[in-house]
Amino acid sequence: MGGGALLAMMLATTAMAQDGPDPTGDIVVSLPQGRAPQPLETRHVLDARDIALVDAVAADEILRRLPSVYVPVNSRGEAIAFVRNAAERQVALFYDGAAINVPWDNRLDLSLFPAALAGRAQVAAAPLAPLYGVSALGAVSFTPPRPAHGHVRGMIGSGGLREVEAVAPFTRGSTDVMIGGSYAARDGERIADNADLPFSQRGALRTNTDREIASVFGRVGTSIGDHLLSVTAFHVDANKGIAPESDRPDGARYWRYPTLQHSLVSANAGLVLGPTTALDLVGWYQRFRQTIDSYTDDTYTVRNSQEANRDDTVGARVLLTQQLGRTRIIASANVLDSQHDQRDTTFTRGQPPALLPAFLHYRQRNWSFGLDATTALTDAITGEIGVGYDRVYYLETGDKPDTPDAKGWTGRVGLSWAPAEEWRIRAAVGRKIRPATMRELFGQALNRFLLNPDLQPERIVSADLGAEWRSDAAGASVAGFVQDLDGTIDQRNVGRLRQRINLIGSQVIGVEATAYWHPAPEWTLGGNGTFARSRRKGTTGDQTDRLAEKPDVIGRIYGDYDGQSGFGALAEVLYTGRAYSADADGVLVALPRSASVNVRMSQRVRFAGVAADVFARGDNLFDDRIVPQIGLPAPGRTLRIGLTISGG
Repeated sequence: MGGGALLAMMLATTAMAQDGPDPTGDIVVSLPQGRAPQPLETRHVLDARDIALVDAVAADEILRRLPSVYVPVNSRGEAIAFVRNAAERQVALFYDGAAINVPWDNRLDLSLFPAALAGRAQVAAAPLAPLYGVSALGAVSFTPPRPAHGHVRGMIGSGGLREVEAVAPFTRGSTDVMIGGSYAARDGERIADNADLPFSQRGALRTNTDREIASVFGRVGTSIGDHLLSVTAFHVDANKGIAPESDRPDGARYWRYPTLQHSLVSANAGLVLGPTTALDLVGWYQRFRQTIDSYTDDTYTVRNSQEANRDDTVGARVLLTQQLGRTRIIASANVLDSQHDQRDTTFTRGQPPALLPAFLHYRQRNWSFGLDATTALTDAITGEIGVGYDRVYYLETGDKPDTPDAKGWTGRVGLSWAPAEEWRIRAAVGRKIRPATMRELFGQALNRFLLNPDLQPERIVSADLGAEWRSDAAGASVAGFVQDLDGTIDQRNVGRLRQRINLIGSQVIGVEATAYWHPAPEWTLGGNGTFARSRRKGTTGDQTDRLAEKPDVIGRIYGDYDGQSGFGALAEVLYTGRAYSADADGVLVALPRSASVNVRMSQRVRFAGVAADVFARGDNLFDDRIVPQIGLPAPGRTLRIGLTISGG
């Protein structure tokens, strides 16, 4: 895999500014002097307290609270993140600076990424700088927990939920150590009373939605003079069932994931080379193992096939920052080398063959180079220009024909104007490419694949115009955005064969707004909403121009009370507007609009230097029918209670 050469590069950073802790949480740089310039993309953050109030088991529950992030669950059972209706293969996921999408299909199931690993979550919306790397129209990043005191949490809830997590920090001089672990299991998800599930459904729990997730994780960070060094690692072991599409009498997927393992080791270094020069390095190794069992029917007793996947990925990022007067220049290089091994086995009357088939081997290497320059045009106006070049090599193609490399240029230009301390207005336009994934190119059954030597990467031009206002007691932002995509990668049937092709494309036009207000020290009121018009381009006649699973509105309003007496309360409404989904015949049909009303109450008691928090939470209290994809409803009314014990 070329791993030895890449591992030699591997030290890493996710950006600690010299004047304090990392203000952004994904890809920024160590600064020899001054503070980082304000980013030109739209960013929103959930801090440790925001995440704690969600009482989440997995990361998908956290991300649903971020503006412009929509997290549906697809028919493969994967919780995936859309950003401003940019689909999951266009959204980069980072953990402490390391890219954690599985390159085989450039996505990750967020329902199997434990919430205990996340101390902070952030979304960055397009247009993004070239330094983010290949296929990054939007970005979602997590940083590990870094609590001042250790804690232990236990929780039980609907559907047989039981969960426990623990995190312990230690400090020795300039070195910080954090270790933790979590375990969660459930028997299944509750379904709403009015859910329309005529097939493959029995009882109050959604068919085949049990889940078990265990994790261990840790981080070591230290400073040597002005230099910052850290190592982060986690291991996740999970299994779960996949709910069948219950709107159809046949053709549903009867799947289980009996094993899933996800491991990451990343090393980070932020090096100050001089008063105006910094070098940031990040490198990682990711190991992903997954088995998918397919069954004949909804009894899940007779297997008809099995898919075994093994993925090994090595990645590195280098950022060299140079300050030249009022101009900051960042030269960036990203590389990702990934091997995917897959074995597809057909069963006969539930039994595997005497001799298992061999694994097929696939391998891909991504390279990305960029140069970004930011300059203070005046005391109030900052300008930026960035250019980059992305290339993807398909080095091994299993039993499929060789495929040409994918390549293309990227770029961004923007302006930021701060007419007063409280105000900031910004505008940016950028271009990205999204090459086909290995699964899109090669993930077809044996002898059913037809090479398309003319397949091109998707090309996306995006623009963002935003304004932000902040004061001590309140804040608001609004941003209009456009995403214009050419060459959408899809597939067609050619006789009995399948072939990937480029369609004309699609366009998303929308506006995003956020606001918060502290009417009193103990109160926070706020909300966000994203309104988007998503349409196909080039439709004619009676063809629909709608796009599947792209809602026209998503939003959240909330009220948060954190009393000095230790009593806390949170009420929120998560709203999803009109979206469309394909039925059993492939026809797009309208999905119901929905609103989930959620309430949380807690009481903190302190004794002998220990704080104990008792909490209760109810999600979707009115048992609304929430359907992100036809035949696959989200959970109905769900209750949780728990206890957190922490030091300090």
